[in-house]
Amino acid sequence: MLTMKPIIVPMALLLGAASLSAQSVLPEPPADSILRIATWNIRNFRSTETDEDRVAQVLLGLDADLLAVQEIRDTSEFRDLLDRVNDATTIAAPPYGRRTRRYMVEYSSGGGAASQFLGFVFDASAVELSNIESLTSLQMSSDLRPSLAARVRSLRGSLDFLAIANHTDSGIGLTDYTHRQAFLDALEVVLADRGTDDTDLVILGDLNTMGHDEQEGERAVTAEEELMLLDERIAQFGLRRLPADPPCSEYYQRHGGLLDHVLVAVSMREVPPYATARIFGYCRLLSCLPYATGEEPFDYRHASDHCPVVVDLLDRDWD
Repeated sequence: MLTMKPIIVPMALLLGAASLSAQSVLPEPPADSILRIATWNIRNFRSTETDEDRVAQVLLGLDADLLAVQEIRDTSEFRDLLDRVNDATTIAAPPYGRRTRRYMVEYSSGGGAASQFLGFVFDASAVELSNIESLTSLQMSSDLRPSLAARVRSLRGSLDFLAIANHTDSGIGLTDYTHRQAFLDALEVVLADRGTDDTDLVILGDLNTMGHDEQEGERAVTAEEELMLLDERIAQFGLRRLPADPPCSEYYQRHGGLLDHVLVAVSMREVPPYATARIFGYCRLLSCLPYATGEEPFDYRHASDHCPVVVDLLDRDWD
């Protein structure tokens, strides 16, 4: 449980949030009829290069009710960071968000060989989480991370749904790719076993859809092909992937790629038909184009190689 404590909020945190908003790399505050969810892989938080004020600025600007995070290595420091974000929303709520936030976090039971924990960051004044569970059946290997599931209920409107945060195997090796395909098979089983009348479901996180290179007699699979296979596979058990805008969520060797996704139940009416997974940060600023050599975005080095992904849901219950 998060213990609230008085924290001095650096002026840089508040001024930085204004700067980010001015650059149009973070979303507008959500309307009162919206419940905002998001996902962000915050690369190995915290590494020696992590700028914590910058990460806090992004969290502040996302103004999310529920955020799935990946690669949290220092879980204690991340809780402290959320305290600072909470204090910043108290000081600067009108310009930077729709209301004061009271962020808390629940972590997965394990982080795999690299100690990269998943978490649900949630505003305890906006949503309630229950039935929080680490799903080791979606882990695929002891070196990898279990998924994290929770029942989410809005405290403002009437929306409720099952959320599952994920971080699948990364890499272009055949074993990495095989693990990702096995994850989809296991996900189908998990959802079938849960068999509930309420089919409102959101799957989100870093699914690492990067394909694999040619090896062991197997032809290469491109990232685009893996993405098409993902869409075909999840359609078989009633899910659809929200289109990404812009079509990249991370950068590697100066080029953008799409690894982070939000999947929703086809039958979930609270997802508007026009809904997209809006991707912010330098991915949006660069429009997924390569950046010039020597012009690496500050956030790429000091926040994450991934960009935050945001989806706005209708805060009502239509099932």
